Amino acid sequence: MSSYIEILHFTVCEGFEPVPVNDELRKLLSKAEGLNGQVASLLFVVIDFASKDAHARFLASPDGFAFEQALTALSASPFVRYCAEFEEAESRLNAPITEFVTFTLKEDNRMDQLEPLVHELQEKLLRSKMFYGSSWAPIANRPNMYNGLLGWITVEAHWDAVKDGPPKEVIDRIKQIADLWLVHAALKPLTKSK
Repeated sequence: MSSYIEILHFTVCEGFEPVPVNDELRKLLSKAEGLNGQVASLLFVVIDFASKDAHARFLASPDGFAFEQALTALSASPFVRYCAEFEEAESRLNAPITEFVTFTLKEDNRMDQLEPLVHELQEKLLRSKMFYGSSWAPIANRPNMYNGLLGWITVEAHWDAVKDGPPKEVIDRIKQIADLWLVHAALKPLTKSK
């Protein structure tokens, strides 16, 4: 089932506490608040919406405004925010480790060059061990970027899968036309303040 997912990340202020959320807002958010295991001060918020319209309605609502204000109070850096429509994201977001990967096209390269390579990478990764699968989509608000959500049992399982062989060969070709940014996160459900 298709999902419109908003992903935000930012550096949190010292003394980070979970974001307070009311029951109505909790129903709107299916995933959120994953602390990145590699950089403890980086907070990921992943919100899975039924559609782009549902996302727009949430942002325009009082709960959306309150949520934005709560995150702003936690942030020690500007938000990095992007949205993408993924065919299947739930199992990747519920995996013990979620890999967020972003490809940004280098100058003078086109999306029609990148997309076949992304599909090839997705196919090659299917043979990986301890893998929950991957979902890929162009980033809606950044036309030169492509995002992947990959689910893994461990961070090491990811590195083992791409250190050599067919996946590495495809990644090397992707890196000729796009910059790669990735991070691993152990996502945790949003919790209510006490």
